[in-house]
Amino acid sequence: MPFSASRLLLLTVGMLGLPAMAGTPASLHREGVLGTSLDLRVEGPPGAAETVLQAVLAETARLDAVLSRWRSDSELSRFNASSGPQQISADLRAVLMLCEQWKARTEGFFSCRLGHLAARWRAAADTGVLPPRDALRALAAAAAAADMPVGDTGPVTRPEAVALDVDGLAKGYILDRALAAGRAAAPAAVSIAVDIGGDARYWQAAGHPSAWQVSVADARQPRDNGGAVATLALRDSAIAASGHATRGYTIGYRHYSHILDPFSGWPMQFAPSATAVAADAATADALATALSVMPIRDGLALVDALPGAAALVLSDTGVPFVSQAWPARLTDASAHAGAERLVIEYQIPQQVAQRYYAPYLALWITTAQGSPVRQLLVLGTRSRYLESLPRWWRQYGRDDLPAIQGIARPTRLPGQYSVAWDGRDDHGRRMPDGQYLLQVEAARQAGGHELLTVPVQITRGTPATQLHHGRTEIGSLRLRATGQ
Repeated sequence: MPFSASRLLLLTVGMLGLPAMAGTPASLHREGVLGTSLDLRVEGPPGAAETVLQAVLAETARLDAVLSRWRSDSELSRFNASSGPQQISADLRAVLMLCEQWKARTEGFFSCRLGHLAARWRAAADTGVLPPRDALRALAAAAAAADMPVGDTGPVTRPEAVALDVDGLAKGYILDRALAAGRAAAPAAVSIAVDIGGDARYWQAAGHPSAWQVSVADARQPRDNGGAVATLALRDSAIAASGHATRGYTIGYRHYSHILDPFSGWPMQFAPSATAVAADAATADALATALSVMPIRDGLALVDALPGAAALVLSDTGVPFVSQAWPARLTDASAHAGAERLVIEYQIPQQVAQRYYAPYLALWITTAQGSPVRQLLVLGTRSRYLESLPRWWRQYGRDDLPAIQGIARPTRLPGQYSVAWDGRDDHGRRMPDGQYLLQVEAARQAGGHELLTVPVQITRGTPATQLHHGRTEIGSLRLRATGQ
């Protein structure tokens, strides 16, 4: 099975804002590259595209022979089959160092050490017998705890508890080096896009007047004719996706995700799908892999901490969450990106009660017809109490634990608080001017339930202020449309 088997990103690539004097990129396609397809687009002098193609194919084949866990003759397979100190190539060393760095950066959620666990699940699929959970936990714990230093030089010793599977970032590493090989082979090229199975690396010469336009499909439903959930404008950057819709283990009548929890060894039950953008393909690849395992809020915090990175995460049932930098990557990004279009100052009122419980509360935006547009805030982290917010629960929370983990925050004591809406939907897309509804719902244990639905007119250039007040669980509500 190829590196690309877990990749569910479908890309439609073109040039955005390409002036008439610029050259038209040449497009080339090849099958059977890393077990999937290669799409190459090159803008440059005649013959540049074919030159780049040959360099990309040669570099990809060279690194496949180093990093593939599906080939018995690869250097990685030989490393996994041997024990004791081993001298390894510069490429395998670089990938293993990246694996260990990402393991540390994600506190173990990203791991290239799950080869023994994956083998147990493949055997289970063959025999039809589920592996014991305690045995899987023991394998996972031993692999995580094993000492495997990978230095800049010298031999590397593989612990018996570790079987390496570097698919989580190997294709990204290959894409980066394939692009570098193509640029070196055709230095007169001014723009190159290398797409292998949906993950891609883009480059443009300094001062290039256009950007690559990349349409991102729903990674949960990777259909060839599926509609885009977002369209990005990318220049010198990479994109990768990860999800569990098309791979896994079938045991009896049940299908299990191929995405394994590195702590329990059990397949993720509610694994989100993720699309990540970064400056290089190895980082984008590792991020997409990690985001499919990490709690959504923690994963997005990781993305926000990396310069130049952005991500879209879809929960198991399709609820979207985006990193702070994602909207700026969209093709509709403008000078108003990130501007506050609606500021909501809300009050949690003081209540007289023998024993006070802070209320669960949700604020979200819908269309004038009531269709959900954007979650702004959910206070309360226990799903059984979130059900006491029935309107929000029906529109967002029901049967979607990852979505709850992605948005919910601890409850707050009585006081004045504020949130803002930037005029974008849950996918990060800018919404048009018009009328929307602000929904505010609150419920308190041993207390009551209240829902406020407030019409809000969003019109650029026309600021407006509204004052409202709840009757029981919601206090004062001040809305300020900024006109930005």
